[in-house]
Amino acid sequence: MGRPNTRNKNKRPRADDSESPSAAVFKKIHKTGNVTKSDIRQLYMVWKPLCHGCHGNSKDSPNCFCGLIPAANGVRKTGLWQKTQDIIRDLGPDLSKDIRDPVEAPAGLTNLGATCYANSILQCLYMNTSFRSGIFSLEQDILKNHPVLDQLARLFAQLHSSKMAFIDSSPFINALELDDGVQQDSHEFLTLFLSLLERSLSHSRVPRARTIVQHLFRGSVSHVTRCSSCGKDSTASSKLEDFYELELNIKGLNNLEESLDDYFSKEALDGDNQYFCESCQKRVDATRCIKLHSLPPIVNFQLKRYIFLPKTTTKKKICSTFSFPRQLDMGKRLSNPSSGYTYDLAAILIHKGTAANSGHYVAHIKDESNGQWWEFDDETVSKLGLHPFGEKTEKSISKDHKSQGIVGADSATNNTNSSNQETAPTSTSVGEMFSSTDAYMLMYKRTSKDERATESNNKLEINDPLPRHFLDEINEQNASYVKVCEEYQSKKVNQLGCISERRQEVKSILIEAPVNPEDDSYFWISTDWLRQWADNITPPSSVDNSQVQCEHGKVPASKVTSMKRLSAVAWLKLFTKYGGGPTLSSDDFCVECLKDGAKNVVSADVYRDRKASFKNLAEAMLAGTSPDGPSYFVSRTWLTQWLRRKKGDVPCDADNGPTSALICCHGNLLPENAPGAKRVSVPESLWLFLYETISAMNADEVVTFPSDSQPCEICNVELSEVASHEGNLRAVKLKQQQNHEKLISGKSCTLHPGKKYYLVPSSWLSDWRAYITATGKNIYSFPEPQNLEAIVSSLICEKHSRLLQRPLDLICKHGSITQKISNADGLTMIPESDWKLFSEEWSATPSKGISAEIVFTKSSQDKLLGSSEALPITVEDLEQSSDDANDNLGAREPYFKTYPEVCEDCIGERESCALLEKLNYQNEDIHVYFVRGKEAPKSLLEASKAVSVLDRRTSKRSRRTSSGNSISLKVSGSTTVYQLKLMIWESLGIVKENQKLHKGSVEVKDDFATLADKSIFPGDVLWVRDSEVYEDRDIADEISEQKTDIQQIEEGFRGTLLTSSVSSQLCNAFSE
Repeated sequence: MGRPNTRNKNKRPRADDSESPSAAVFKKIHKTGNVTKSDIRQLYMVWKPLCHGCHGNSKDSPNCFCGLIPAANGVRKTGLWQKTQDIIRDLGPDLSKDIRDPVEAPAGLTNLGATCYANSILQCLYMNTSFRSGIFSLEQDILKNHPVLDQLARLFAQLHSSKMAFIDSSPFINALELDDGVQQDSHEFLTLFLSLLERSLSHSRVPRARTIVQHLFRGSVSHVTRCSSCGKDSTASSKLEDFYELELNIKGLNNLEESLDDYFSKEALDGDNQYFCESCQKRVDATRCIKLHSLPPIVNFQLKRYIFLPKTTTKKKICSTFSFPRQLDMGKRLSNPSSGYTYDLAAILIHKGTAANSGHYVAHIKDESNGQWWEFDDETVSKLGLHPFGEKTEKSISKDHKSQGIVGADSATNNTNSSNQETAPTSTSVGEMFSSTDAYMLMYKRTSKDERATESNNKLEINDPLPRHFLDEINEQNASYVKVCEEYQSKKVNQLGCISERRQEVKSILIEAPVNPEDDSYFWISTDWLRQWADNITPPSSVDNSQVQCEHGKVPASKVTSMKRLSAVAWLKLFTKYGGGPTLSSDDFCVECLKDGAKNVVSADVYRDRKASFKNLAEAMLAGTSPDGPSYFVSRTWLTQWLRRKKGDVPCDADNGPTSALICCHGNLLPENAPGAKRVSVPESLWLFLYETISAMNADEVVTFPSDSQPCEICNVELSEVASHEGNLRAVKLKQQQNHEKLISGKSCTLHPGKKYYLVPSSWLSDWRAYITATGKNIYSFPEPQNLEAIVSSLICEKHSRLLQRPLDLICKHGSITQKISNADGLTMIPESDWKLFSEEWSATPSKGISAEIVFTKSSQDKLLGSSEALPITVEDLEQSSDDANDNLGAREPYFKTYPEVCEDCIGERESCALLEKLNYQNEDIHVYFVRGKEAPKSLLEASKAVSVLDRRTSKRSRRTSSGNSISLKVSGSTTVYQLKLMIWESLGIVKENQKLHKGSVEVKDDFATLADKSIFPGDVLWVRDSEVYEDRDIADEISEQKTDIQQIEEGFRGTLLTSSVSSQLCNAFSE
């Protein structure tokens, strides 16, 4: 039993398969001339039922209001119904979110690109109340004459009293002339900055401000050298030296105590490094050490995490864990030990990252007023609690043991009772230790003082309020900032209120909008206007129904898909609020438009019926049947297309007339042999039907050509001339094909010794073949080749009158000699007879040709040296057997002897220029294959020998091949091998040191050589193997270090105010 056919089961019927209800209504109106209420309901689709929950708004129903607004809890990407947070975001940034708690949280500093190193140091200085009060006590005239001091004081004032959560640091950075895009070392910045401050503050008349840097940060040491024989110290040992920080080694050391022991340890001077003792008057063994004589209130410990690698001339970061105590007793380190030097941990400067020349600086600082620790990460300031690394539970501390947290013998006790022991900073035990892998600088503040230091330190720790001139300025900034925040909040409230009001209005009107199909009282409204009103935050200014009006000012049935039936209540609300119009009620249907539509429907039916009756007649004419009686010409192509139209398609204004293709430029009938002028004769009845249909729309384009019309005489003459020219051209081409039968084939011909040949550019021969072989419709497709004599003359150099190109190489095989084939390069040898014919055919002078013959050298070396003692090939040479001939040809190599000779000087110069241009390529593709096996495939070893296709499109992503992965990389001639290996490392994951890179069978070495040096050109195919000798590592470290070494060769702070021997600010010193 056959499978049932279900192809047309659900197929919608065509418009002409069954008559639509609207068409029946239009026919009824055309027949009776009356429009009834039932007709209006049908044609304006008033009968359609009300719908609810449609997926989208239906154009086929004027009663559908679905989809004009989203469903409940639905949103849209734009307009009135988008998410509330998106509407708020369009208002701009909410600055009120950046208001800080004036009592609790300190303010952050903006990172301008790479200024985190400066931000962290500035926060450490600001959080020191003694240093801050010293800066605030500066006189206004000092600030006026020292821009750096002025900007520092202003920055501190904003950090002190601004309502903003973070402060713009750009004025201060610009005052120091720092490059905000270059990362610097924070320790170097602090050292240079304190030196600059010390010079600038020396002009202040306020004692505590003038010496604030020295009082807070300066201590003294001496370098003591003691003779082991007499026990006396050197004269220089009594000299005291100032220090502002202690630089401690951490390599191989575990904690701060060990680093301090190493710093103050004795160094033995013996052997070749013996000391010359002035007392003993000879070189003797001695010891050298550092003696600590005085300590400042703030001690900075610089941890030397960066070491220099001589082999690579780069710096490397030490990431080992380093421990340090909460409290530190430095009294025992003094040359005269004292018990009044206990220091409390005040700040930790942290460098995040594994590379020495990149990363990010943050600072953990303790608030002196309440003992709370804060993390300063540029704009973000986070509360850490009483622990410098954040409050830790016992579980979290054990996990973080390797990075940072509490360590030490008593840490378990401290962790278990951390909530009780860290309620006040004074209850912390002296033995509490912390550890970190990234701590870079430690700041300790003295908590106990001896009698000698008490008086001076009390003077420094006075916490003065903000000066009046700064207070007024900050209050003004705060007032402006608060005003902006309040204006934003007001704008936000108004906008959200407007949105809520608009949404409520739209919902309420759309609820009242639908009208029952049986109701006769309703109004028409444009769907486009209604959609804009329901979807835009700002509604249209007035109702616009002009788009749904006809020329009579009524509502046409043709616009029913562009308008909606609106209830009288909904229309009244809209019209009262927005105005506009015009008002289109249920009685405003257009009778004139309905009658015109009825007429068009009937006309279309008549047209379809008449076309069906003429269909067989038109097909017969196209088949070649001669019409009876009067007939007319019609374009064959037009009539064919007319028959292919669907039955219901009526010709429109854009259609060409049935004779448009037959009209020449003179307005007459085109000859039939003209392109596109094929015609067919149709009987008068068919012509009249076509003429009436088309002329009603395009009367100007319909030209009548009876079948006895004569073609245009002018066009006939022109076509005859063209035909004659084509015939002559065809004859010329045919003759040349016969004259040069062997050259036309493009195959290599056997060359004979003792014969005279001529050289012609291979590109000219290729153009000639394409031109000669083009016939029929393509006879004009290819242009004539260039002038032969001019082409040949261009091959001679003006300087030496020699040949500028070399002939194509010879091939000796099986005792015969042939020439390589090329369609673009080199010179091709042709027989003398062909040259003479070319000279006649292409108007060239025979004597100006470039002749050549084949000769044998005594040896291959003679050819290379250009020896003139060449031996002509004799007939006997070629009459030998194939083996003998091959042996002879191998011993005596044939080559061309040209007249004139080849100019090696000019060719060499031109090739050098071409090679140089080739080497200077930019942003071109090369291909690299990852070979996983022991040996590279033969295809890769020979790939680079092939001619590369430069315009071939290749994928930039790594793709799998039979031998591994392949990638395409964008490189330039100046790209180094090192840079190429980094690209391969990034793409294929092969560490640079493990890459065995090859081009063909030759390994690519020397990382500092360029690709041009290694003759690597665009399109070349390289292959790489992984030696797996070295362990994998992160490419980011390699790139970061190399980038810094290449671009920033220890530039440091060169060119800024920090490195000026005398600050540029001092140029503005007091005139008096």
